[in-house]
Amino acid sequence: MTTAIIISICSLLLLGYLFDLTSAKTKIPSVILLLLLGWTVRQSVMFFHIQLPDFSDILPLLGTLGLILIVLEGSLELKVSKSKFGIIRKSFIGALLPMFALGFLLAYLFHYIGGYS
Repeated sequence: MTTAIIISICSLLLLGYLFDLTSAKTKIPSVILLLLLGWTVRQSVMFFHIQLPDFSDILPLLGTLGLILIVLEGSLELKVSKSKFGIIRKSFIGALLPMFALGFLLAYLFHYIGGYS
């Protein structure tokens, strides 16, 4: 059982690397291909009635780690230069103002409609 899990993980890593290599030519992000691969593997497991161990304990940790890796991979492609400070400032303000507006709106609704102090 342990050997099958190790071989499966190594195969998935090789497929992920292959997706990364081909994503430049196909213009499809490797993350999308990995999601499709995961969905296909899950459907195959259900179709062939393959018994898997219970991953429900470790699944939230792996999902969070995967999202962090996706964000970090995307940030590697960003190039910050002096000419981009204007758009960075506009984007920051464009994200900050709605967040404050939503916060004040929720505080108002909780205070006056919900009766909270």
